[in-house]
Amino acid sequence: MNPSSFFDSATGIFAIAAVFAVPIISVIAVLAIVLAVVNRRHRERMKMIEQGMMPPPPRKQTGSYNGLLIAGAILFAFGLALFAGQLASRGNDFTGGFLFGFIGLAMLACFAIIRRARKNEPADKTDAYQPTPPPMPPKP
Repeated sequence: MNPSSFFDSATGIFAIAAVFAVPIISVIAVLAIVLAVVNRRHRERMKMIEQGMMPPPPRKQTGSYNGLLIAGAILFAFGLALFAGQLASRGNDFTGGFLFGFIGLAMLACFAIIRRARKNEPADKTDAYQPTPPPMPPKP
């Protein structure tokens, strides 16, 4: 079967459409979910304001740096494996091993720097949200 007849057939058209449709639909689905969550939060805050309540301030986003550790370790191990494979096969092209190895080392260094910076941060307990007490009913 030559390539032009594959593209002309219904199977070829379906295969190409499926290959491109899955990533596009998944990106659209993720965007729709994010939009729905943001819209719901906004409506909740607006409803609280309409009822005279003070909505809580947005939470301070504190990201996790554990992803850097995991990704760095995986990439470093992958680069080390490529490097060892090139050495074992007596090849002379180490760029793949070095590339992944140094990216992994950079991620591990970022992990160490962020962890040290977070340890040196003062524990800030002052921005904890304290809700206002409900109003007292009028006395007769």
